[in-house]
Amino acid sequence: MRKVKIPLFFSALAAAALVASCGGKIKPGSEKIHRRTVEGVKTALVQTMTVPSFYETSGVIESRNSSLVAAKIMGTVTSVRVDRGARVRKGQVLLTIEDADARQKVAQAGQGVLEAEQAGKMADEQKALADVTYRRYKKLHDEKALSDQEFDEVSTRRAMAALRATQAAASLEQARSALAQARTYLGYATVRAPISGIVVEKKVDVGSMATPGTPLVLMEEPRYRVSVALDERFWGKVKRGGRITVQIQAAGIKEEVPVTEVTPMMDPATRSFTVKARLPYSPELQGGRYVKVLVPDGMKTAVMAPAAAIGRRGQIDFAYVVGPGGVLGLRAVRTGRPYNGYVEVLSGLNPGERVTVSDFENLSEGDVLK
Repeated sequence: MRKVKIPLFFSALAAAALVASCGGKIKPGSEKIHRRTVEGVKTALVQTMTVPSFYETSGVIESRNSSLVAAKIMGTVTSVRVDRGARVRKGQVLLTIEDADARQKVAQAGQGVLEAEQAGKMADEQKALADVTYRRYKKLHDEKALSDQEFDEVSTRRAMAALRATQAAASLEQARSALAQARTYLGYATVRAPISGIVVEKKVDVGSMATPGTPLVLMEEPRYRVSVALDERFWGKVKRGGRITVQIQAAGIKEEVPVTEVTPMMDPATRSFTVKARLPYSPELQGGRYVKVLVPDGMKTAVMAPAAAIGRRGQIDFAYVVGPGGVLGLRAVRTGRPYNGYVEVLSGLNPGERVTVSDFENLSEGDVLK
């Protein structure tokens, strides 16, 4: 679109007003309009064309991976390290919860491990002694210097020592497991980011009471998709792997994007189904925002003008129309979607009319094309 000059008739009206204010009179037929002649201006015809038709609706942006971080222990929130909109890395500390009780459990579990290690050491020593004794008595028994009953007693003591050593080892493993659980529980007091992404919502402040399952922070990865509900008439027409057009003015995005998901069922209340399509990366994207979505809807016949024929002044589109005698008229038009160098004309131009497509900035209404 191009900016255009102020039309010639505005200047003519101003001159007429000046003459009237000075008391002058203009006799009918005595005025003479002087028109500028321009050369080398290219023109083209407005015509009807068969072009793709699109169904326009709105969709909502959502993250392809969002995470609601919740508390796993009960306690008072002692610090909050992030605010809404913050970009964080996976593993970064988001907030902390009072951990005195968890630290006490770690200390108790650590003491249990020490006691179990000591008990295991004693059991191992007793088992080693029982093994030495068993070998000595077995030799005597083999030499017929020891009765069967005495050897059986030594064998039983050896078996009991081995059992106590096995039990001590199991107790030590349980104590170590309890310590690991206590340390894990203590780790829950420091809440870390499960993914790298953006903090969308912070649900707690310092001093808040956190309980298991309490939502603390909502995060989302900066990888987005658009979710759109389509009318049932598109059922079977929009498929996974197909493409829809997305327009996001704030992010400067207008392009076809691939459909990645189509819900396999229809909503009986709205008679619609959901389609999701992957969006290209842009730092301007944010979950929850609405965007314009264009879905292919067959073909249609439309009035089309060359895109080079359309100019803009303020919020209004204009075109120079070549009238009788080659005189240019400035006409306001309402445009639709572009297509292969043309733009759809919704109103203001008719098929067969000729419009200028060059030297747009140097033209004025009333000029005569040579």
